[in-house]
Amino acid sequence: MSLTVFRVASVVGLLWPCAVLVVSYVAIAWYTSTPWLWSTIVHESGDRTLGQTILYYQHAARELPVDLILGLGVGGSVAFLFPPGRRRRRRRMLSFAAALIVVSAVILVATVSIGGLPMLTENLLQMPTRPGEPLEWGSHWRYHLLSQLSLLFLSFGLAAPVLLLAGRRSGHRRGAAVVAASVAVFAVLTIIFGFGSESLRDPVYLGHQAREVFTHALVGIPLGWGVCLALARDSWTRNESGSVSLAWPIASGAAGVALALYLAAASVLTSAASQGQSDSLAVLIFPHFFEHVFSYIVTALAAAVVFEWSAGDRG
Repeated sequence: MSLTVFRVASVVGLLWPCAVLVVSYVAIAWYTSTPWLWSTIVHESGDRTLGQTILYYQHAARELPVDLILGLGVGGSVAFLFPPGRRRRRRRMLSFAAALIVVSAVILVATVSIGGLPMLTENLLQMPTRPGEPLEWGSHWRYHLLSQLSLLFLSFGLAAPVLLLAGRRSGHRRGAAVVAASVAVFAVLTIIFGFGSESLRDPVYLGHQAREVFTHALVGIPLGWGVCLALARDSWTRNESGSVSLAWPIASGAAGVALALYLAAASVLTSAASQGQSDSLAVLIFPHFFEHVFSYIVTALAAAVVFEWSAGDRG
């Protein structure tokens, strides 16, 4: 039973994000009346083609911290499913780490080539939000305050139904500790970058966060889970019980859903969509999936590195 559950979860995790991107591409093509989108303006700002939206390096630079933290949480969530003690494949782990470093370097170097070191510094310090808005310390971080917590909680929450379907009633301590570390790192950086009531009540912030949850819950988290589950093939049939109750991921999942529902409801009540850079809901939603292509790659690679480390003991 467990073999089937993990195989299906792995395949769904890998294929579902591809399906979402295909549907998004078709939706944009329908809206713009052309199937050739690479050089077609699609971004909500009205000045970026699909190619420029995907290769939006300065945006990817300011997303790096939250993407790496989400990768940490996803890797720990999947490690929660399996007992440590599997042979740690150092070469494979180092290969993923090298790929993560290369992708991050491309993002950082490209950002510098576009706007110099000041642009890179501003983005890493979470200062920009949307074009035309003044730079402010940590403002982009506050664009992600509730959404990032929701995503971290949702990722860990997925462990509960997967383990229950596999016939298991507990998880493993090391994975839970990694998830806790991801939340702790996020909390520390939130103290550094600052937090305010705008994350809770401002329609621009609420709408942005709701869209972040929608995007990464449909693509980023499933892809990271799919990659890690594929790496765990040699552990799919191991049935050792863990020492951590499933009450923890269940509570985490409930908290993640509650935060997501709050963002959705608050966005509707404050007419957040009307504060977007476009009047079209389709333009606000579908191109956003492509704006985060670098995020998906960084999150999945980081999750793979974390999983390979946390699920292995030797070798």
